[in-house]
Amino acid sequence: MRILLSCFLVLSCSAVPPLAPTYPPETTLTFVARPAGVNRFIWSSLPNVEEISGGAFDVPHFTGKAKVDPLVRNGGFQFGGVVQPPFYFQNFTGMLGPQPKEDGSVGWTLPLDPAKKVIHMGDISELGKVVVGLLKSNTVSNSDGPYAFSAELKSFNEILADYAAQGQKFSYTQVPADIFAGFFEGAKEIAEMLAYFEAHTYMGPDADANIKRGADVAIGPYTPFAQWLKAQS
Repeated sequence: MRILLSCFLVLSCSAVPPLAPTYPPETTLTFVARPAGVNRFIWSSLPNVEEISGGAFDVPHFTGKAKVDPLVRNGGFQFGGVVQPPFYFQNFTGMLGPQPKEDGSVGWTLPLDPAKKVIHMGDISELGKVVVGLLKSNTVSNSDGPYAFSAELKSFNEILADYAAQGQKFSYTQVPADIFAGFFEGAKEIAEMLAYFEAHTYMGPDADANIKRGADVAIGPYTPFAQWLKAQS
């Protein structure tokens, strides 16, 4: 009897650089997993901002992960697949949550046009629906594109409207990217990321096909933001 071993790998942004393809493949985790007997290897990645934008935007925590994708697909596994999580709903309860402002209101100050519908979003706990679907499937192949997960595509105005429907009134102020970049350490990369969103959306130009691919293997439906938000109150 042959035992099938599976691995779903998620790394923090800071752990990604050592996995870049400029390093010998045998030094990567994918080539540690294969000798260990892993048959199915699924990598949590993100869109390649550098490639999509032609180098116009510098978002290392996206591009760094994307550059590992070929190593996974060509790692010699029975199945080496790539999933792409969206902007987490949970981000709004953490460092990207609403903040007090000088005018006394509470909300967001960002270098993003709030009318542009460019943010692919989802409850990160539901990424597992795509991962489990991939592990259970007998029809996926290493040549398939990324399996993206997104519950919906929203503008920031729509996000504010969902909060307002729950009785939470927040403000929004759009600022230039160069000003935002000086707000705190790491703000420049966030500004670059949001500029990329405006130009190409979170998931990029192939978003619809990649999201459909993920939804087709998912083991259940996704929760929309308004429903998730209501459950938090």
